[in-house]
Amino acid sequence: MAKTARNAAMAMMAAAILTVPRVSGAADAPVADTSHVSHVRSASPALLGIIQQATERSATFRGLVEKIDASDSLVFVSEGRCGHGVRACFASVTSSPTSRYMFVLVDTRKADWDLMGSIGHELRHTLEVIAQPGIRDDVAKYFFYEQIGSHGASGARETPAAIEAGNTVRSEVRTFNPQTKSE
Repeated sequence: MAKTARNAAMAMMAAAILTVPRVSGAADAPVADTSHVSHVRSASPALLGIIQQATERSATFRGLVEKIDASDSLVFVSEGRCGHGVRACFASVTSSPTSRYMFVLVDTRKADWDLMGSIGHELRHTLEVIAQPGIRDDVAKYFFYEQIGSHGASGARETPAAIEAGNTVRSEVRTFNPQTKSE
C-alpha cells in the first residue's frame, strides 16, 4: 500500500508540475498570471473545482489553504482510495532540501459538502506536519502521529484539531449562502 500510494503521489506531483502556467517567450503572446499559485494543488480538474468551491464557501477551509500557501510545503490532492472505510487520507510526505511534498488521497465518488470537509480534515493534518520541520518522510510522520494522535474508528490516527476542522468546513459549506457573500 505504501509503495502504491507513493507511486500515485509521485505521478500526481509530476502532473501538477506539468500543469503550472508557463510564461511565454513571445512578446505578443498572453502571459499566464502566476502572481499566486497555491501550494494546494491537484492534477484533477474535478478536485480543483471542489477545492475552489470549498475555499469560497468556508472561511475555515480558506484559512487552511492560506497557512499552507505561507509554508515551504506543497500539498497534492489526488483521487484515490485509502482503505479502512475512510473517504480521504494524508497518504505520504517526502522532501527535498528546500521543500516538503505532502500527498492527500480522496475518494471522489460523491462530490459534496462532506467531501469538502474530508479534504479540510486532511489539510489540517498536513498543517500539523508542516508545523514540525523535522518531519520530512513517512517514518517521521508515522512516529509523530503515534505520539500525538488517538486511534480513530478506522484504526488510523486522529487528532482533535483535524476532526474539528473537517466538521467546521462541513458546517460552513452546508450553510453557505452566495447572496450573503461580500463582494
